[in-house]
Amino acid sequence: MADKRPDGFLQRKIYRFHYRNSAIAHFFTYRVRPAAVLFIALIPVVWVLQPQATSGPLFQIRAGITVLLIISLIWTVMRKARVKVLRHLPRVATAGEPVSYQVELHNLGRKKLSGVKLLELPADTRPSYQLFTHSREPGEEKRNAFDRTLGYYRWEWIQRGLTLFRHTYSSSLPTVAKGTSISTELSLTPNKRGVIQLTDMRVCLPDPLGIFQRCRRTEASLDKLIILPRRYRLPDYHIPGNARFQLGGEAIAGVTGQSGDFTSVRDYAPGDPLRHIHWKSWARTGKAIVKEYEDTSFPRYGLLLDTSVPAEDADLFEEAVSVAASFVATVDTHESLLDCMFIGDTAHTFNATGGAPHIESILEILAGVHAEPDASFDTLQQNILRHQDALTACICIFTGWDEQRRDMVAKLQSAGLPLKVFSICRDLDSAHTTHAMFPAPVAVSWLRYKEVAEDLHLKVS
Repeated sequence: MADKRPDGFLQRKIYRFHYRNSAIAHFFTYRVRPAAVLFIALIPVVWVLQPQATSGPLFQIRAGITVLLIISLIWTVMRKARVKVLRHLPRVATAGEPVSYQVELHNLGRKKLSGVKLLELPADTRPSYQLFTHSREPGEEKRNAFDRTLGYYRWEWIQRGLTLFRHTYSSSLPTVAKGTSISTELSLTPNKRGVIQLTDMRVCLPDPLGIFQRCRRTEASLDKLIILPRRYRLPDYHIPGNARFQLGGEAIAGVTGQSGDFTSVRDYAPGDPLRHIHWKSWARTGKAIVKEYEDTSFPRYGLLLDTSVPAEDADLFEEAVSVAASFVATVDTHESLLDCMFIGDTAHTFNATGGAPHIESILEILAGVHAEPDASFDTLQQNILRHQDALTACICIFTGWDEQRRDMVAKLQSAGLPLKVFSICRDLDSAHTTHAMFPAPVAVSWLRYKEVAEDLHLKVS
């Protein structure tokens, strides 16, 4: 079915309608508590049940509800607070996993605060006009003409995608006297990888009846939190190549280091480390003597991440990044070297060596990777072939499958590079159909969207 959108004038009217309504809904969401919703809903019910010109229990209930709402509203408006908060954030967090952090609240007002809560709000999730008009909700073509024209479900879908994290209220704080401070814990759950800017901490001031609350912005610095990609637990798997020892010279399979196994002694040469001097031999011969060690050669693995992904497959690309992050976090970089390669404006290569700190640096790089719909496979292919002599094997993670990806795998395989190929797909039927059109020279492990964790356990070996 053709995607028929209303003309520009009507689109702008619809956009402004959603834009204003979202602001109104956001305002009341954090100020009207569930008890208020219940009381307000009871008023028309009581009116319907109350016979005209009759006084009785229903009239008293209606009057009581109205009085409670008025008292609560006045009390809420009168509540004031001036506070400053200081966040103590961890350096990094992981998408989909709750993260807790400490917050110090300083009461700068002239009165004590009691029964208040803190709440971290995400940034404004209302999309721009261009994003709203040019986006398409998955399955939107199946909706009726009214829903497609109004675009309500599309608006909700875009807003969910722009919501960076899910938040919760802090516990109710004890009384905070004027000029004093108190510490509490907040938590949030990041929805996606990247960098979260925390700019909107609110102090919530409920009325004693628990019907309404005031939601005041606090004085807080601009803080950010790096969100690493979601990672999957991988079973034990084998990649060709193991650490081995070679006598003398550079190791051919990657960066070399000294294993600590002593082999012989020789005369000192300029540039030798002082810690390798053999002091007993020097004292005995009167000449500077150094110890020689056996060199260690580490296997070097390439991790290729396909970033040439169209906008409509952005959800598949996120899964591809998570799979890449899973391998980065699992490869033992104490016994191997890892090159992570992907396309930006040009092909980029990042190395992970030396354990956890370097692995975390690669994960931070993956947290900021973006899809490049117009990226060139030739650039990435040349980058890999340039390093092929140093690579022991290569893990390829693709989003979808087509002729370009088939040709890249064929050229890498013909160059004699051992490959492990994964591709994210929406369903196996369409993946197999496409693969039949462009058969790969090596086995392709298909990972179904939303079933990636299960498929990884079956396909990784």
